[in-house]
Amino acid sequence: MTAFRVLRAFPLLGLVLGVACADTPAPTAGADGRLGDDTDNAVGDDAEDDSTDSTLIDAGKATTSKPDAGGKTTAKPDAATVTNEPKTPAASVGDAGIKSDASVAQADAGEPLPASALKPKCMKKDSQLIEIGDSYINWSSHTFPADMAKESGQKWRMEAVGGYSMGSGGLGLIPPEFDAAIKKDPDAHTILMDGGGNDVLLADPTLDLFGECQQTGSSTKPNCQKIVQMAIDAADKLMQRMTAAGIRDIVYFFYPHVPANTIISGPNPNEILDYSLPMTRAFCEGREAKSGGKTRCTFVDMVPVFEGHKDWFNTDIHPNSKGSAGMAKKIWEVMSAKCLGQKSGADCCEE
Repeated sequence: MTAFRVLRAFPLLGLVLGVACADTPAPTAGADGRLGDDTDNAVGDDAEDDSTDSTLIDAGKATTSKPDAGGKTTAKPDAATVTNEPKTPAASVGDAGIKSDASVAQADAGEPLPASALKPKCMKKDSQLIEIGDSYINWSSHTFPADMAKESGQKWRMEAVGGYSMGSGGLGLIPPEFDAAIKKDPDAHTILMDGGGNDVLLADPTLDLFGECQQTGSSTKPNCQKIVQMAIDAADKLMQRMTAAGIRDIVYFFYPHVPANTIISGPNPNEILDYSLPMTRAFCEGREAKSGGKTRCTFVDMVPVFEGHKDWFNTDIHPNSKGSAGMAKKIWEVMSAKCLGQKSGADCCEE
């Protein structure tokens, strides 16, 4: 890391969430040295065809009917919603049980997916749910781990580290958090996670040297779009490994609108987050189809949760304890409604 990179990274260290445990002091990112060392031995790297790694499911992609020369009607994507990323057909995933192309197309269009046939697994022990991500999960400005424990009545495995990103930038990467955790406790079946914020807020200087991705117009800049794509590609590979490791459910929550012009954020940090949100939602909600019905991803949007609650933020872009309590309440409401993370004995989950 260059001297400029260090100076630039230091004030942004707090962006992507994490003290190592709710009941321990906030660690320096990567201080225990256990994360980021095992990517070569990651579980199930070859579980799905690598040709799918760069697939991006674009949320909200609308189609319009346009007659061709013969009078037939064909679906044509609206120009405003087309991305430059090629789509990989669902059949190329290489899973004999993969759902039809129509299911993936439905996720692409942002339409509701059919009810899932997957039954959640019960929690026989707290360590069967792993929390990974950044500082929105684990950081000294808030009490999210304790808030989540209060809501659920459980103390899940905490692996999130502040300053970590999904695919580029940051002070480390989120995917190895899972790889390390699943080796220690292979019978985990549920993940609670976030990620992607530090990819743009603590960007790789070779991709965004001058903080363009926190300014107005960021959603139209190729370098910022590339950063978002790299994050989704990395999350795709990660979720393939999760499926190979037997993970049944993933709960993925996304960031609220954060304050501008703080020590961490630029003049318009929310434009690129708004660009990323529907893409991340569709990517998450399309996971069950892409995994052949083996792994489901439930998306939780924090924008409406924080709306009207400026007092839920710390002096930068992080939530304070009011904010983290609000996040935990919403996440547990969603999880309870879908029977996720429920203790053994619940009728709705599989023992």
